[in-house]
Parts: sequence; C-alpha cells; structure tokens
Amino acid sequence: MMEPYAWQRVDADKLAANNWTGLLAIEPGGGKTMAACLAIQESGANTTLISAPQSTHGNAWLDTVRDQVDQDVRILGNKTKDQQAAITDLEWGVPGVYITSPQFAARKSTDTSMWSGDLLILDESHQTATPKSAGNKAFSGWTPHDSPLNQRFGSRLALSGTPMRQSFTNMWATMRFLWPELSKHGEIADDNYWSWCQDRMSSQQVYTGMKNLDGTTKKVTQFLAESEPGLLVSEMPCVIIHKRREGCCEYHPNGFLDTEAPQVLERIVTLAPKQKKAIKELGDHYMTYFEDNPFVVELSMIQKQRIRQVCLGVPTVEYYWGVDKDGLEVEKSRLEFETDCESPFLDELFLILEDLPNDETVFVTMESQRFARVVVDRLNKKGIKAAEYSGKSKVDLKGFGLDFQVLVGIVSSIGSGTDGLQTVCNTEVILETPVSITMESQVGARLDRLGGKQVQRYVIKDDTGWAEGRISDNLLKRMNVNASMRQERKEPDEQK
Repeated sequence: MMEPYAWQRVDADKLAANNWTGLLAIEPGGGKTMAACLAIQESGANTTLISAPQSTHGNAWLDTVRDQVDQDVRILGNKTKDQQAAITDLEWGVPGVYITSPQFAARKSTDTSMWSGDLLILDESHQTATPKSAGNKAFSGWTPHDSPLNQRFGSRLALSGTPMRQSFTNMWATMRFLWPELSKHGEIADDNYWSWCQDRMSSQQVYTGMKNLDGTTKKVTQFLAESEPGLLVSEMPCVIIHKRREGCCEYHPNGFLDTEAPQVLERIVTLAPKQKKAIKELGDHYMTYFEDNPFVVELSMIQKQRIRQVCLGVPTVEYYWGVDKDGLEVEKSRLEFETDCESPFLDELFLILEDLPNDETVFVTMESQRFARVVVDRLNKKGIKAAEYSGKSKVDLKGFGLDFQVLVGIVSSIGSGTDGLQTVCNTEVILETPVSITMESQVGARLDRLGGKQVQRYVIKDDTGWAEGRISDNLLKRMNVNASMRQERKEPDEQK
C-alpha cells in the first residue's frame, strides 16, 4: 500500500468536509486514481461504483484499488458469468467496489435503475459531459424527470484533468452530476441547459445560410466561453485543482512536477510526391461551388485524421460495399498501408532510433492503428523488438523494457490508465499528433508525470505543415471569408 502525499492528505480532508463530493480537476499524472482510492477507503462507503474507460480497468483501477482499498473489486458487464453476477450483487446491495465503463452504463440495453450505493466515481468525466449525450443522460440527467445514476448515490466524485474538454458548455453536465440539488434557475446546475449557457457564457449571432419564412437570413446563437472566467469554479462547493507546471496550491507553487518540461526536438521531413497529390485532392474535395459561389465544407474530426494518415505513408485505397445512413448498400473506401509502403515519417523514426543507445526504450504514439501495424512490423524486421498497444492489441505493459524495446501506442487506447511507463522510459516519438487537444494532453502525460525523469520528445513534422493541420486552417480561413460574403447587405436604416 502506497502512502499518500501530504497534499493528497489535505485533499481528502477537504472532500470529507463536503460529504465526499467534488470535482478533482487534477491534470494528467497528478494521482487522481490514488485520490479516489483514499475517498473509497476513508469515506466508509460500503458500495462504490466507478465508471472509467474500459482501457483503464486492468492497468489502472483494478490493481490500484486492490492495493489501496480493503474491499472486493469486481467488473460489471455481460461478457462473462462473473461480470453478470457482479451486476446482480450490486443490485442486491452486496458491499464492494464495482467498476463499469461509461459506454456500458449508458447503453440502452443496460438497465441501471437498481444500481445504487454510497459513492459514485466518474473517471475521465469529460467523456460523458457533452450536453444531451447518452452519457450525460445516464449519469446526470437531461431533465428533472430523468432518473440518472447520481441521484442514487450519496457521494459523488468527478475526475478529469481536462473537465471542459475544449468547451465550457461541458461544465453543465459535470455540475449536474455533482450537485443536482443546485438546479434552480441561476444556480450552477440549472435544470435548463440553454438558460445555463445564456447566464454564464458569452455568445454571438451567426448566419446559417438558411432563410426564415419572411425571407431574412436565419441566425443562431453560438456560445463562446465563460463570460466571467473563474466564476463557476468560485461557486463550486468543492473543487480540487492541481496543475503540472503552474502554481495551484501551497504545496505546488510551480506545479506538482519537479522535473523540467520535455525537451522537444523537431524533425522535419519531405513528403513523397504521391502523398502531396493525395492531400491536394482531399483539400480540393472540401472546396466546391454552389452555382457561382464558392462553398467550403468544414473538415470533420475523421476527415482531419484522414489527411494526417496520408502524411504517415503512401496509402493504398481499398473499396468495399457498406450500408449508408438510410440502409442502402453503397460502395465505400478506406485507407490501408502496405508493410513496405513509402514513408518519410517512418524513415525518420529509424534515424532517431539509430542515434539512441542500443538498449534505449522508446515510446512511439500515433492515432492511426492501421499504420501502427506497419511500424511494428518494420521495426521487428530490423531486429528492434516492438509491440503495439491499441484497441486490438493490448500487449502487457509490464514487458516494456524487458520483452520489447519500443512501445507503439494508439492515443485512443494509451491516453489514460497506463501509469508506470515513466519508470522505464523517458524518450518518446510523436509520429502523429492527435487531432483532439484533450487526447494530446493525455498522451503527453504518459511519460511526463510523477515518478519519471525529464522527457526527451521527438516530434516528426512534414515541411508543408499538413500533418499539423495546415490544410484545415486554410479551409477555415476560406470558409470565414465565404461566410462574410454570404451575409445579407444591410439597408441604410438598419445600419444606423
């Protein structure tokens, strides 16, 4: 059993004074799991339910809870008889710690109406904080008529290093999860989402390009950011904030990490002609014309990922038959990478490895699972033992530095619940920067965290900037200009 830090002891006392209910806004690597275990042990909770990403169950929660808490720990699910039996025991009130995934709890086929207990812990709470999402409904409720999980647990903890996840609107669901009793108009968990946004956020009117019945251009309200920064935090009954390298409390005048920030080494490569041609075609595809007017389609998250994947290597396009949203059979395509595909990014990775000591452990990250297989295959063929950690291949991380030298991690899988990598490695190579800022923050904290050394971080980029999203930035500029041109000209009396 690990001893808590002095500041974690103070945090536990603060939570105890607030009925073990509060927001733990602790940046990645700051010990959120340990803080939650203290709450379980010291709150006297007989029945605790932890909702956490499935990828964190084995590597984070199970081992840590078993080490720190003197209670039985079980997984909820429908894959095995033991998981199904755990659900029955939870419903009958059998004491213990139960772990589920937010996806399983929010699934329509999962009946959570009899799930209740003393303490409800929502790990990575930003994942279920999107207003009006299934996770929002399951854990905190859309309306006063819902019966979400938080209403059946006396104490509640929300854990997240990035609780807003790029949008202040996500704080509405978090407030409703923690303090459903503060739901009157104007309070921090206002029942009405739109009212909450109007009272707490700055906004602007934007043109939609559509027409109202009277012929005028239709406008909608776009919420931007908290109108008075810091006001919501000041109103929260209990919030604990710890930052990596910013002053946050008397214990951390400069942040909780005492190592220097990662040493960033940029490596610039030139894309192959075939890659440049493919990217140009992708860019042109999202700039089209409606009659004589230019029209830009904003790139979605998936489309941005597709462009960055092309930067990784020269792809091959596979065509297959699938079903569209209307249930009709259509021809679809996807990018694939041959093991021997041309790849300036992969060539640069080999050069980096050649410059390092032969026994140096290296952590490589990217978003594309298809290209990760190429990286692992090519490394192993060169005699460099490598393993993949992804949704399809969860290698035992305890073998890192023993059974294999290079760990290739997919950001969606390795971005959380993988504490311990910092004890065996301090060199990382970012082969593909995540599109999501939240994921970028989480992946960047795998090695750069408590218990580790200063990180040496290689970032591979292309000389055009496409891998960093330049094509998306250019399209956004063109779209903004196009939107301005589409706005109706005001009449002289309207301009006064």
